[in-house]
Amino acid sequence: MDRRLLCWMLALFCTFAAALTHAGELTHAGELTPAETDALQKDVQSLLSTFVRGDTDAMIARTHPSVKRFAGGDVAYAKAARDAMKTLDDMGVKVISDDVGEPTRTYAAGDEEVCFVPRTTVFTVDAQTVKSLAFMVAIRPVGGTQWRYIDGAAMQAMPELLRQLLPDLQPDVPLPPVSVEQLQVAPRT
Repeated sequence: MDRRLLCWMLALFCTFAAALTHAGELTHAGELTPAETDALQKDVQSLLSTFVRGDTDAMIARTHPSVKRFAGGDVAYAKAARDAMKTLDDMGVKVISDDVGEPTRTYAAGDEEVCFVPRTTVFTVDAQTVKSLAFMVAIRPVGGTQWRYIDGAAMQAMPELLRQLLPDLQPDVPLPPVSVEQLQVAPRT
C-alpha cells in the first residue's frame, strides 16, 4: 500500500478517535468550548507578557518545534531569539498594551490542530506610537491541552511560510488580517 495513503488513513483514524474520545470537550468539530477559548486567551496573554518582561527563555519554551527546526535546531533558534530581543531592546521598542482577541475555529494539521488568536499591540519605537494587528498561530496535539505558538505577523506577506512550518495544515485555511498603523508621534524624552 502507498505509504502516503497509509499515513492519511492513520491520520484520519487518529483524528476521529480523538474526536470521539474528547467529544464532550468540543461544541462541534473545529470549535473550542468557552472554557478552552478562555484558557487559550489567557495562555496567549501570558506568552505576550513574557515578551514584555524580556523573558526570552519562556518564549523559547513555548515556541512550536517547527520554528526551531526551521531555524536550524534548538540552539540556533535560541540564539536567534536572544539576538532579536536584544535588537528590539537596542531600538527602544516599548510595549504599551497587548490585547488578545477571540481564537478562530481549529483546523486539522496531521496529528495536531491549529487555530489563530488575534492580537492587538500598541508600542513605541523611534518616537512613534504604533498599533499592530497581528495573530499568534496556536498549535496543540489533537485532543491535547498544551499549546505551542508561532508569531503570525509575517504570515500574510509570506503565506508559504505557514505551509513550510505546518505542511499538514489543511488547505485554504483563511488567515486573520494583519496591519500596522502609526497612531501618533511620541514626544521625545
